Formats: sequence, structure tokens, C-alpha cells
Amino acid sequence: MLAHNPHPRAALSLLVSLLLAVGCGHAAETQVLNPEKQRISDPKINADLTTLNATQDRIAKLNANGVGADNYFLVKAQSWLDFAMSEYYENDRTHVIDQALFQAQDLIGRMEGADNAISMDTPVIEESQRLREDLWTIAAQLKQHQGFSCAAAPIAEMEVRLVWAGHENKELGWRHAREHFAAAERLAKQATKLADNCFCPPTPDKPCPLLAQQPAPVVVEPAKPVPVPEPAPLALVNVPNNVHFGLDKSDINAKAVVILDKVTEILRAYPNMKITLIGHTDARASKAYNQALSERRAQAVLKYLAAKGITADRMSQRGEGFNNTVAAVDANMGHALSRRVEIAYEGENIQSYDQTGDLVMEEARKAKIAKAAAKAPKATKGKTKKKR
Repeated sequence: MLAHNPHPRAALSLLVSLLLAVGCGHAAETQVLNPEKQRISDPKINADLTTLNATQDRIAKLNANGVGADNYFLVKAQSWLDFAMSEYYENDRTHVIDQALFQAQDLIGRMEGADNAISMDTPVIEESQRLREDLWTIAAQLKQHQGFSCAAAPIAEMEVRLVWAGHENKELGWRHAREHFAAAERLAKQATKLADNCFCPPTPDKPCPLLAQQPAPVVVEPAKPVPVPEPAPLALVNVPNNVHFGLDKSDINAKAVVILDKVTEILRAYPNMKITLIGHTDARASKAYNQALSERRAQAVLKYLAAKGITADRMSQRGEGFNNTVAAVDANMGHALSRRVEIAYEGENIQSYDQTGDLVMEEARKAKIAKAAAKAPKATKGKTKKKR
């Protein structure tokens, strides 16, 4: 059902302009989309997609200029943009797309202007509602956690997911919101684990927050000197052991970059560690095709790590095709989990885990919706959003 909005489009655009004009040096960089009723023709849709893609390019430029892919504000800007783009493809007829895009562009503009006082608060926009207070509390606590730097990326994405879920619940009900709440729950668990086991390289003057094995108790005998036991070796924790890929893809996605940068940091800190990269695919298509694809995926990860300075003598690779797929209740989830490169570590005592923060679900549905909207513009005019 179409959600009623008391603020007309003109008022929203004026509000965006005023907010950006007051005290912000990036107002000229802000772009707005065509009004909802005009998003029914190829020229209007193409113009909007150009605006959305230009915003994505600004995020990529910030990353290229040194803003880390796991930076809290960069990830939050990307999450707001993902929110806006997804709702655009879903033909949402409320102002939520403009509001999410404004949040993304506002953060981007502040980062471009080197603003050192960006608020970490996440607004619940007008087209949403604040739900799941337990998850909001976890996010607030994690932002005060000493391991926040390790968990910044999933925290930022989690907060925007909660706003997204609130919008879906407000407009279409719980059935459409639950997948976003489930994603927020997964991100909360991931962020908590990352914060609690925050990794840092070992240095003589600054101990790392790594888990250590407790030495066995020493029985002290009277009149005999007690030798001081050597400390047990520290166990590396919070070590990701995989990255994921899109359907039929062997290129590394933006979220996988965050994971591989963490792997690079660990390999640099422990020069005796070696790794084996093992490529995998889902079970569709022929054996020969999937074998070649799995090898390309392993090679892509090796090339990325090599470009970061990890020498070839520390890495080996192989492809397993579809010999080791991952089972899941949902078939699409099983396919996404199977499209991966596993990282096997050697030479150090580590505790690794299967991360899922970079999963790439298949985009066929979004492409189909966009194509249908372009071919039959009159059929969508004045209609409410329909989830497919």
C-alpha cells in the first residue's frame, strides 16, 4: 500500500537544499532524482541511474584516495546508497529513495571536505520507524567498545539495515521487513565477535588484545626456587578464512576487499605464515566450466594479495570446482556460500572463522525488474511498490 507522505516533493527538495547550504561546503555536489511520478520513461530513469552511479563513483574515489574500505562513515554511505538503489529498482513510490540518497551524499560530502566532526548518530528517516531496540542498543554499545576499529564496517551496515527494515515494516509489513532484521542480527553477531577479538600486530611496547593460553599452575615447594615458566604462545584470533564472489564472477567485490585487507595486515605482521588459496563454485553448469572458474577466483585473490606486497613464495593456489559446495535451507543462500575462495593458513597458531559479510546474492531479480520497468513505463505509472 502506498504510504501517505504529508510533505510534497518540492518541500523535500527545498529541505535537502537548505540542510546542505547551511554550514556545509559540499552542497554543490548534492544531486536529487526526478520526482516519483516522472520515473516512468527511459530518459528519466536513465538520468536517475546516472545520478546514483555518480554517487557510487564518489565513494570509489574516496576509497582510492585513502579512505579505507572498512571506514565507518564510508561503509555507512555505501549502505545508504545500496538502500536507495534497491528501492529504486523495486519501484518504491515513497520519498524513501530521496531520503536515503541524501544521507549517503551528505556523508560523502563531509568526507570529501575532510570534516573531522561527522556525527556517528544514524537517523531514522521519515519513511521509516525505529524497531528492534535491542539491536540499536548493541550498536550503541559497540561504538563505545575498545575494539570498535575492527568492527566499524558491520556496525555501520547494521544501523542502516535497521532503518531499511523499519521502512519495509511501515510500508508493507513484517513479511518484507524480516529479511533486513535477520541481516541486522547477523551483522550484530559479526561485529560483536570482531570487537571482542580485535586484532593488532605484536609490538614490544604495546600488548595486543589476543587470547592467550593459560599456563598450568606451578606448585611451590618450600626452600626450593621455582622456575618461571615461559608464557604460552598467543593464539591469533579473528582471522577470516574465506571471501565470496558473485554469480559467474571472479572479480573481487568491495566488501571482499575489506576482508582481504585484514588478511594482508595479518600476513604482514607474521612473515613466517603461508597460505593456500582454494577456489570453489556452486553446483550449476558443467564440471569443466566450474573448474576453470574456481581457478580464476583463487588466482584473483592471489593477485590482490601480491599487489599488497605478499610475496609469491608464501602463497599457493588451486581450484576445486563444485566438489565442495555448501548446503543451506535456501537454495540461493547455498549458492552464494559456495561461491568462495578458502584461505588455509600455515605456520602460526590461529583461530579462523567462515565470514559471510561479503556474500553476493544473485542480482537477476533486480535486473529483471529494471528491464520490465524500462520496457513498459505506462504500466507502473501511479502504482505502489510491489515486491516480487
